[in-house]
Amino acid sequence: MMGVLLINIRKQGEDERLCELRENETKSLLKTLSLTVVCSLTYTVKDINVSTYIGSGQAEEAMECARAFDAEEAVINTFISPRQEKNLEDRLGIPVSDREAVILSIFFQNAHSREARLQIEKAEAEYLRPRLQNREANLSQQRGGVRGAKGEGERKIELERRLIDQRIRTLDREIKEVQAIRKTKRKVRESNGIFSFALTGYTNAGKSTILNALTNAGVLAEDKLFATLDTTTRALKLPNGQKALLSDTVGFISDLPEVLIEAFSSTLEEALSADAVIIVADASHPDAYGCLKKTKETLADLGAIDKVKILVINKTDEIHDDISYVALKREPYMIVETSMKQGKGIDKLLEAMAMATNESYMDITITEPLESDIIGRIAKDGAIRSIDYGDTFITITARIRKELAGKYKRR
Repeated sequence: MMGVLLINIRKQGEDERLCELRENETKSLLKTLSLTVVCSLTYTVKDINVSTYIGSGQAEEAMECARAFDAEEAVINTFISPRQEKNLEDRLGIPVSDREAVILSIFFQNAHSREARLQIEKAEAEYLRPRLQNREANLSQQRGGVRGAKGEGERKIELERRLIDQRIRTLDREIKEVQAIRKTKRKVRESNGIFSFALTGYTNAGKSTILNALTNAGVLAEDKLFATLDTTTRALKLPNGQKALLSDTVGFISDLPEVLIEAFSSTLEEALSADAVIIVADASHPDAYGCLKKTKETLADLGAIDKVKILVINKTDEIHDDISYVALKREPYMIVETSMKQGKGIDKLLEAMAMATNESYMDITITEPLESDIIGRIAKDGAIRSIDYGDTFITITARIRKELAGKYKRR
């Protein structure tokens, strides 16, 4: 593994515990890229140095640390300008990446669908664009580390200055085409009246594992941050007989770069368009409640916070912070405690999802001639409870979405 010097930035007056949590989170991000932190430094920055972000004395100490531990790259745990990045590289004598570059590389590594890869390529192009002046020598070759973690060399970054704007326009057009297909599929689902849920939450909270447990989706579920980025939607049947759709969405994280939120706007639309949102919280996280707050803030920014109906407190077999755990249980949602590792709580989650559908559905009774196609029509829009055949008529009792009930003539 490549050795990395990690430079942590502690905000003035910031709690030491929060700083430590952010450091551990960044180490987990780097581990996802198969990078090893050989030396970690923490600096409290009161006044940001316009040239190198950190002070000259701090930069000198970082250089000595990099040499002493043979660090091949430095990662600064914040967002810095292209100029600061270039100047810091000159001072340290090794490549420097900021938090945005790290997350971009992870997203690129884990994006598999055409849409996700297009979105990441555009985000990366926009990130590199202001850095081209300082990185012309690096664009024609691959290297290890953060910006070199591009898979098996299947794609080289050759975004020359005169071509980058054209490439971004091309990516925009291709992304819109893929989004149009996604939008059409979503409209078909909505027209069928099937209730939809979206799984949201902090990265690595267990969303994909829950999706697999409920639907046998077979989605990759690893103990890594952002293990999967591609939205997966699967159908399931709830205990009340109601059909539903369940979608996994990209995980959130503190200080998620704006460019990535914009890049995955179509993926996050699954949360916006869903009838109900399920937040998955990781009870084993040292700052579990802080992660929930970040998730709720992101959902509020997306305009989807009012759709949250269920809070799943996952990994209850590994609780480390009783205060956060108690705070999670006080949230104003249906609370379901689960341990996917132990297979606990799945039935309770399905029951909670069934309850969440109740306010959107009603029971109706339809009577029509025997030769009508009422069974097929009702089956598409709802769940059939019973069918009674008469000599010339058929009577069906069904549970259906309220807004679709007017389509059927009741007798």
